[in-house]
Amino acid sequence: MRRLDWFLILLLIVGAVGGKILNLGDDDGAQEHPPDTIRDHPRRPEPRGYAPRVWGMETKDWLTALPKSKRNEIPAHAPIPHEGVILDDGKRSSTTGSAFSLSDDGVWLTARHVADGCDTTWIQITPKKALKVRRTIIHPRADVAVLTTRGGPSGLTLSDAQPRRGDAAFKIGFPKGAPGAVHGRYLGEIAMRHRGRNGYREKVNVWSEVSRIPGQFGSLGGLSGGAVFDDTGRIIGVVEAESRRRGRIMTAKLKTMREIIKRARVNVKPGETAGGGFSRNAYPQAARRLITTLRIARVVCRVNVF
Repeated sequence: MRRLDWFLILLLIVGAVGGKILNLGDDDGAQEHPPDTIRDHPRRPEPRGYAPRVWGMETKDWLTALPKSKRNEIPAHAPIPHEGVILDDGKRSSTTGSAFSLSDDGVWLTARHVADGCDTTWIQITPKKALKVRRTIIHPRADVAVLTTRGGPSGLTLSDAQPRRGDAAFKIGFPKGAPGAVHGRYLGEIAMRHRGRNGYREKVNVWSEVSRIPGQFGSLGGLSGGAVFDDTGRIIGVVEAESRRRGRIMTAKLKTMREIIKRARVNVKPGETAGGGFSRNAYPQAARRLITTLRIARVVCRVNVF
């Protein structure tokens, strides 16, 4: 065999071995799963798992875009009713909602109807990965719940102040399964009656919608469980329901949130505020920061169909 032939054969062998050692192939060892087969990853996610990359492209326009104002059918100064009613037919199906972190130990707060009755519940951390919810603790007389996972991003801080009429608030979550944020003004409180198999009645805060991003107007379904911030970046509520025609959003009271945290017996360390940027025109940037770092995350509820 000619010397050139031996040289070519030796070069091929070295290239194959080198590629194997350096792992130059397409398979980088990542254990990713499509959304319909999301699995649990039992190890506590490393901090870099919460770097600003998730939902970054979906919210890129928020860096420069202005929110779109909402003109409601019922004016904001109109009186609010003393009581509202939500009918629950008891049927369950796979859905998505929102939740936010209370502690890096893996403690999350959401709406009760987002997680109640799920066969499995997940907190989505990438398009194809999620943290499996280990415990779901629901409030017996209110639409709030605590979820626990193996670790999570840094927690957010609850406010100590009850809102006053006219105060601004910013609701952040995943309406229709995609990132979204809403600016509102405080109107007062009403009694919310939940009718159904496990009916209950609770006091909730009511807000009028001022603007939102993205600007498509329609149902805010999926925003349930989302965080409600005051203008200092502290949590003052959990999104529970909306009255689309009136342009009203109902949220849990601080007292209700503290009750479910106590009932869950979870370790909630003093958290951080969400930082600045909560103002009429700048809140999209603040919302983007919280969503891309997963302090506000999408919840996936799976209900088995037999």
